[in-house]
Amino acid sequence: MNTAWRRLHPIAVVTALIESVRSAIALILPVLAIAVPNRDSAVVMAVIVAVIGLIAAWMLVSPVVRWLTTGYRMDDHGITQRSGVFSRTRTTIAYDHIHTLSSSAPIYMRPFHVVILDITAAGGESGMTLRGVPAGVQLELEAARQLDSGDTVSAAAASVGIHGAVADTADTAVADSDAAEECRQPEEAPAAGARTGVNQSATGRPAIDGELVFRASVADIVLFAVTDLGLFAALIVVYGFLDQLRDLVPEDVFDTAQDSVIRFATSSAVMIAGAVVVVFAVLVGASIIGSLLRFYGFEVWRRGGDLVVVRGAITQRITTIAIDRIQTVAIRRSLLRWALHLCSVRLGLGAMAAAEGEDGDATGADVLPVIGDDRVYAVLQRMLPEWGLEPPEIHRTGRGLVRYYLVMPLAVSAAGMAVAVIWALVSRDAVNWLWTLAPAALAVWWGLCRWLKAASEGYAVLDDKRIAATGASVLTLFTVFTRRSRIQSVERSSTPWRLNRGVECLRLPLFVSNGISALQFTALRSADAATVSAWAEDGSIRPSGTSDRSADSDPRNMTDNGHGDDDGWRAR
Repeated sequence: MNTAWRRLHPIAVVTALIESVRSAIALILPVLAIAVPNRDSAVVMAVIVAVIGLIAAWMLVSPVVRWLTTGYRMDDHGITQRSGVFSRTRTTIAYDHIHTLSSSAPIYMRPFHVVILDITAAGGESGMTLRGVPAGVQLELEAARQLDSGDTVSAAAASVGIHGAVADTADTAVADSDAAEECRQPEEAPAAGARTGVNQSATGRPAIDGELVFRASVADIVLFAVTDLGLFAALIVVYGFLDQLRDLVPEDVFDTAQDSVIRFATSSAVMIAGAVVVVFAVLVGASIIGSLLRFYGFEVWRRGGDLVVVRGAITQRITTIAIDRIQTVAIRRSLLRWALHLCSVRLGLGAMAAAEGEDGDATGADVLPVIGDDRVYAVLQRMLPEWGLEPPEIHRTGRGLVRYYLVMPLAVSAAGMAVAVIWALVSRDAVNWLWTLAPAALAVWWGLCRWLKAASEGYAVLDDKRIAATGASVLTLFTVFTRRSRIQSVERSSTPWRLNRGVECLRLPLFVSNGISALQFTALRSADAATVSAWAEDGSIRPSGTSDRSADSDPRNMTDNGHGDDDGWRAR
């Protein structure tokens, strides 16, 4: 292996320049906001021009300085990156500590077969980013990691390549290692539906050796966009943009334009309905465009001991996830997708798998962006056969304990409403009575979230090494599978009045950085807590203390049994 220091590709200067321009714009806009009202002052304008000139000079010089002072090398144990001018920094990651490899290839890098490579190790902040390296470096790292972990079959598969356009270069780089060459063995015939070779596919996507286990069609991506409740977050972004625009535009001009738009949109009931439809259509359209840019050409490949996730339209992204680094497999359903019998699947990892410039909530760990409930387990069995994923028989721990979930939301909301009513009576202002609506809305929202947790929380001990748990986060249902070795500790807690009735809280923290970080039960019987605790501590499988089991976690079937806690406890 060539252990000499390597310099980043010159195209990295362009990447750094783009980042500098973004930073410069954030600095120049406030300066311009000062300049507009003081444009008649020669002194102020001279200072502003000088400041903008310094910013522009730094914007042009810093990318070159960063490129000249950054390098990397790979030796027999790991990869090292050095950077900095006055403060020199060296970061080394051992091959066997690498969790994921995420590369992104912006459109201006593709002609040079260069990528931005993110290397993540354990922990949320452990890793490095190489902005502008040959695509073959990812292949070198994959082969070295597999060799270091003793997986010679996966190392041989990695050495063949995933970037079709740079396969020959990558093969040559890996061949420099005698150990890698010795481990090359004939691969088994691909399964049905698999695609082998390193040529570009008909769509221009990189062809990958291995088995293609999932491919998202354009219709799947559009369905994801339409059912993605995150599209409403765009309203917050628009509001923030308008708020910043207010600081740059003269206040009277902004207020006049705002009043004109509001008067026009609210002039009649038809206009109000039309405005709502237009806003919703714009949000859905923006969500569809954004989803197509993120997920176009989405494919998941199984290659030896790795999953390879390919996605992206303008910027192609490739993420390699080591199977043995997977902490959890989480099946998630928003209420809208639950009603449509759809779900998504995310792999929980000990380190984030987001590539350079990628939204942290849409990473390569999202192996199934959207899929039907009737297909999800079949696809997961092909994707992760060693996990043995099947629909679990969930024991519902929240049945009969709904009061323990709702007491806190109702008590806090009642206290807030009492304060609002007292304030309205003291101030004698009719407008202040509107503040009583806020606690009421909080009670409805918080109560709905907690009721959903009560209806969905449960567990299924699959064997002495695996467990499945269900629950809800805000208004999203989830089913998460994990192994006993991934559980960090067992935390049982209760209050004296709860403990007298045999009710506890249970929390099992997990080493996960990009998803559900704990198996948590807000309220469950002490017998159930003891069952799960015993399993987590030594793998013991005990009776759950109840015969009430269900094949799924459908909230429509998960309601309070109508009895008090004592009656419910005796019934079990």
